[in-house]
Amino acid sequence: MKRYSLIIFLFAIIFASGCKKDFLNSQPLDRFSDEDVYKDSTLTGLFLNNLYTGIPTEFAGSMRDAFSDQLYSSGNVSIYQNTFAASTAPFGITGAYNTAYINIRRCNILIANIDRVPASAKFKNRTRDEARFLRALNYSYLINYFGAVPLITKAQDLDENLNVPRNSYQEVVNFIVAEMDDINKGQFLAYKYTGADVGRITIGAALALKSRVLLYAAGYNNNWQAAYNAAKDVIDISAKTGYGLYPNYEAMFYEANDNNMEVILDHQYKSNFQAYHVHHYNLPWGIVPPGPSALNQPTQNIVNEYEMNNGKMINESGSGYNLNKPYENRDPRFYASILYDGSTWLGKTLDFIPGSNYNPSFAPLATGYALKKMQDPTFDPMVTTKSYGGGQNYILIRYAEILLNFAEAAYKIGLTEDARIYVNKVRKRPSVNMPDILPGEITLEKIMHERNIELAFEGTRLWDIRRWKMGPQLLGTPIKGITITQSGTNPRQYTESTVLQRTFTDRLYLFPIYQAEVEKNPALLPNNPGW
Repeated sequence: MKRYSLIIFLFAIIFASGCKKDFLNSQPLDRFSDEDVYKDSTLTGLFLNNLYTGIPTEFAGSMRDAFSDQLYSSGNVSIYQNTFAASTAPFGITGAYNTAYINIRRCNILIANIDRVPASAKFKNRTRDEARFLRALNYSYLINYFGAVPLITKAQDLDENLNVPRNSYQEVVNFIVAEMDDINKGQFLAYKYTGADVGRITIGAALALKSRVLLYAAGYNNNWQAAYNAAKDVIDISAKTGYGLYPNYEAMFYEANDNNMEVILDHQYKSNFQAYHVHHYNLPWGIVPPGPSALNQPTQNIVNEYEMNNGKMINESGSGYNLNKPYENRDPRFYASILYDGSTWLGKTLDFIPGSNYNPSFAPLATGYALKKMQDPTFDPMVTTKSYGGGQNYILIRYAEILLNFAEAAYKIGLTEDARIYVNKVRKRPSVNMPDILPGEITLEKIMHERNIELAFEGTRLWDIRRWKMGPQLLGTPIKGITITQSGTNPRQYTESTVLQRTFTDRLYLFPIYQAEVEKNPALLPNNPGW
């Protein structure tokens, strides 16, 4: 179900599909009324397909992990210095609120009207549940950003009172969980799809969303048993869904491996459509054509978190870490995720010393690193016909996250051996094969560490830091980079440096409902604490 990843006019989709010619010949192609859409199941199905463009993505220039300790972005610095105000909240925040409610309204409209469609009960039930999932998914992002938000479950009319107050965080969590439970109970979605339906919402996706939401909520309500049960539910149906760990960590994100066994939910992109700009924006200068480059740069903060391949942290006794050769013998996920001085990409050895072709003064690598994870080496941005983006899908939830959800919740309810076993499952992926955590050595800190490394740059880090209440330690400390120097023919020297000073106050555990929205709907007040 490869889809264009942009909101496009419905008539354009229909025109491209070449279906229902007689109907189209008699209907203006610039618009379709509600009556048109709901009296023809083909149009209804196309409207549903268009709702999939509302699946939130983690990439819109600057990535969300630039709010965390994993990435530095050269975009709006006030965001990452934590100095913005509710009246000047940047687009990355304001757009998240606006876009989510646009998507929710579209879902509400379809849910309200699906019974009008002259189609089978199977079609109606599946369509309704897909829309319910997409609505819940948008709510899950809203509560992660803003906490309490208005819970709107029907399309509002202009003559209604539009000043809807905010529901509590827990009320929205309860709504999402109830919706996913009902979808699972109804069994109108499939466990897996084939052919043109690959990429549609599945039972597994519904249960995985429930797992994520309940894990995050447990950081506030301490209901770790619910989080444990939800993750276990996803694991228990793996025989039906086919979920498992894809053997090759790096290649899991390549277009050739789209829809692999690890993918539970993704934002699908059409091959060669150039909508997926992660390549152009994140690879360094010299790898991409003139324009945006290395917008999201891995930090020294996360580089230091990658273990040595013997399982020891770099500062542990016996690790074998060499300050003069800092990139040798690291966790294989480091090499799959980060471009560093001396690494290779598309057959080029990357020289990241300041002033080099790949780190020029006009497009500097402030941290000394570039992002490799999610880049596809079969895609060359220098090929002009494909200069902006490749076509691989953007994975939003994958099976490794569920295993780590299970491990964390298991640890919290006292099942420490289960936690250790499931963390080790992730570490023993064939292409990773890191040493096991031994019996009696599992700790919550090691589980947190594994999430940081395994899910690096995939958009979960900020949510994790917030629910762990570790803002001062991880969001209030400097963003670090590496300074590379060389004297003559002597070996290069690598010295840690501060790229960005940051401050953290408790108000940053939630973003504000920004001022323009409050002016439209005063019932949103009071704003989040501190804003």
